[in-house]
Amino acid sequence: MSTGDTASIGKGEGRAQSKRPPFSVIIPAHNEELVIARCLNAIVDGVAPEDLPEIIVAANGCSDRTVKTARETAPSAMVLDLPAGSKVIAMNTANTHATVTPRFFLDADVQCDYRSLLATAKVLKEPGVMAASPRLEMDLRGFDRWVRAYYRVWLTQPYVRDRLVGSGVFGLSAEGLETIGTIPPTFADDSWVRTRFSYEERRNVAQDECGGEVSFTVTPPRTVSDLVRIEARRRIGSEQVRVLYPSPHNGRINRPGDLRTALSDGASIADVVIYLSLKAVALLRYRWDKLRGKSPRWVRDEKARQAA
Repeated sequence: MSTGDTASIGKGEGRAQSKRPPFSVIIPAHNEELVIARCLNAIVDGVAPEDLPEIIVAANGCSDRTVKTARETAPSAMVLDLPAGSKVIAMNTANTHATVTPRFFLDADVQCDYRSLLATAKVLKEPGVMAASPRLEMDLRGFDRWVRAYYRVWLTQPYVRDRLVGSGVFGLSAEGLETIGTIPPTFADDSWVRTRFSYEERRNVAQDECGGEVSFTVTPPRTVSDLVRIEARRRIGSEQVRVLYPSPHNGRINRPGDLRTALSDGASIADVVIYLSLKAVALLRYRWDKLRGKSPRWVRDEKARQAA
């Protein structure tokens, strides 16, 4: 891969390590000073130096203390200071520096510990497995009750439960990396990656070899308005992937009948109504912006970062 961007590289590039790292972790980070330490600490805390993974923080277009905080939190990590504020450029650039597979791409606002990544890395070494993620968990403490209702339903849907790859973390085997090549410019990098692989080539990992639970934790939008904005952005990304990057694996994921699963798993009828209503509002916002010719732009939840 070649992006043409230059980067300042942190001291971690030259770390001495006699033992080959068990996997790589690439963390794209744009102005993530509020969460980057939490993300890195989840990976490195309690891990012996010789067992540490190869970590590359791809700071991009940062005007805050992301680079400084990352270098202080994880001195063994390579920290790239890229001038362009682009997640995809950051991921592709970091990928040219990485030397180890399996390789994970991890959003800076996500928490995923070493044990969960290691368990998933072992699965990625199995024959035929191209892409994998740990099991997804949502941190909904202190959230708007409408948001909690929405996610009580969302977490039961096939997108989440049926070999999810994405929503903050995805790992690729050596063959998987070769298959995808360079990630194209898209608002939905995780959806693009997921749709490059068949169902049989993807895995979700819920337990390690000893039966211990493994997962990663996402903090979703905290309010209804933020949730609608983020959901509308997801629709932009989904359309980009469907139209610009077609794939035989890019089929419909969730169907109306899947809502029965939510009801059988503890969600109420009111939860389902709220879920469908917020989906509809997000769809209307997406279509209205498209009708007005409003240029798509990256949207993220700043309130969740401030709360962190």
